Amino acid sequence: METEATGASSTSDLNAIYQPFKVGPRTLRCRVYVPAHQPALADNGVPGPRYVAYHRRLAKAGVGMQITGATPILPSGLWRPDRSLLNVDETIVPGYQRLSDAVHANGGLMLAQLAHAGPTDEGVDDVIGPSWGLSELSGEVSRPATESDIQRIVAAYGAAADRCRRGGLDGVEVTMAHGLLLAAFLSPKANRRTDQFGGAPDTRAELPLRALAEVRRALGPDRIVGVRLCADEMIPGGVNPQDAAVIARRLADTGQIDYISVIAGDNTHRLPRIKHWPPTPAPHGLFRSLSRVVKDAVPDLPVCCVGRVTSVALAAEIIASGDADLVGMVRAHIADPELLPKSRAGRIAEVTPCVGANDCINLSLNHQSVSCIVNPQITQPTDTELVPGEHSAVVIGAGPAGLESARRLASIGLRTTLFERSGELGGLLRLWAQVPAYREYSRLLGWWQNELNRLGVVVQTNTDVGGSEGLNADVFIVATGGRQHDETAITTDGSVQTASPDEVLRGRRIPGRVVVYDELGRRDSIMLAEALIDSGSAQVTIVTSKVHIGEGEGITTLYPALERLDNLGVSPGISSGEGRGVRGVS
Repeated sequence: METEATGASSTSDLNAIYQPFKVGPRTLRCRVYVPAHQPALADNGVPGPRYVAYHRRLAKAGVGMQITGATPILPSGLWRPDRSLLNVDETIVPGYQRLSDAVHANGGLMLAQLAHAGPTDEGVDDVIGPSWGLSELSGEVSRPATESDIQRIVAAYGAAADRCRRGGLDGVEVTMAHGLLLAAFLSPKANRRTDQFGGAPDTRAELPLRALAEVRRALGPDRIVGVRLCADEMIPGGVNPQDAAVIARRLADTGQIDYISVIAGDNTHRLPRIKHWPPTPAPHGLFRSLSRVVKDAVPDLPVCCVGRVTSVALAAEIIASGDADLVGMVRAHIADPELLPKSRAGRIAEVTPCVGANDCINLSLNHQSVSCIVNPQITQPTDTELVPGEHSAVVIGAGPAGLESARRLASIGLRTTLFERSGELGGLLRLWAQVPAYREYSRLLGWWQNELNRLGVVVQTNTDVGGSEGLNADVFIVATGGRQHDETAITTDGSVQTASPDEVLRGRRIPGRVVVYDELGRRDSIMLAEALIDSGSAQVTIVTSKVHIGEGEGITTLYPALERLDNLGVSPGISSGEGRGVRGVS
């Protein structure tokens, strides 16, 4: 059984998620799908070979349906053509055709998510919203949309949907989430209008309903129309689950939609922006209570649950509980695109685990192609083949790089031997995985161990080979990692102790007051501070040469880490008086 699931644990328990499920005019081949996300693989705003290959691979794996990332219906500064699809003119249609052909050839369904950035837009001269507003993230001020703006936007939704239809896509998901324009109109916090587009919940829904009607008109009755709905903006005065239930019922009553995908957050506010895709140690399936509220409001309409669902066992349990009809899994499929076929064949132990590192999202937010600490080649798949004459391999070093190298070499048929100088596998990752907030990383170590056993890799620990001399093999990989240096050692008068991060992580307890000296930024000093508090240090202060603690860390992992530090009582600055000390040098 996978640890985050409380229900399904065997292949027979999982069968329900592999059954066909009807959504409007189409039938999904299973109940697990890949929701809207940005792999950042667009070629000048259209689906090129890399984008098509990415979705072709998911379709081959048998997912129920796939949805493009949010695609603007009008020019926007938020979505760049080198990473996002742009549905603003006819140039997108041939790309959609290539994309839909590739997915259909592998039995899948392909939808596009359509969006207007609204108050989340940036880098443009004119940002519009329902009322005057300020984005905490971009600093942009949005002005109230005029009636002519609204007419233009509604028409643009219809034109974009028509391009989706002519591109051969199976439908459209209209996003009313994350603080984008339609979500902002639904929000009592963002929408303070007093005209026909504001005020009561029904009138706040006027623009979203007009856009939805235009999308349905353009697509016709034979395509799917879905809505991604925010069920909790996570801000005072914003949409809450009770509001979302009312909105969902209003949307369903139009008879124009085929499903609702439930999510949370608001991209004009920092913490709500982060919390809708949180890293470990956030709970698995953390938004299932929101999908349940919406499902109870629209019992006859398919409802989708998303949010840290990282195993098919948990997906099956969510469906069996009645919390949702469909389950979306993005990060889990980034970690292992073969998640469904492996699980269906009873090979759950072989599925590469998603541990919530969130490198995928941090990279995407930094305008880089999506990647993963356990699957860095997700957007650049390579077919590794056995080279004639190569029959054996030696890997020196059993940290993450060595473990993965040994796994890959063995998986293509090489007789592989892995040497490790210490008595344990995992290198520094094993140490960092002991920090409370990152214990989920230990799942990776267990998975690698299982894979090496399954593939017959010979593992020799407590063995210092000193190099490749004297070893017989066709392929050698040296993955001995880096080592800590002391060139910036702190000069003290002897009244305080100093220690290295390794010493702390290997069990050295420092019960008094501790200063963590950080020169590099990112999350290393934060993790070390958490380890110190967990081991009994009375007070921890982080001193850094950076502008702030964690500088350079991606926001989806930085903000939760800073929140944890605050809860633990860790302070930034310099601790005065005598005490013990920890020098944190990554």
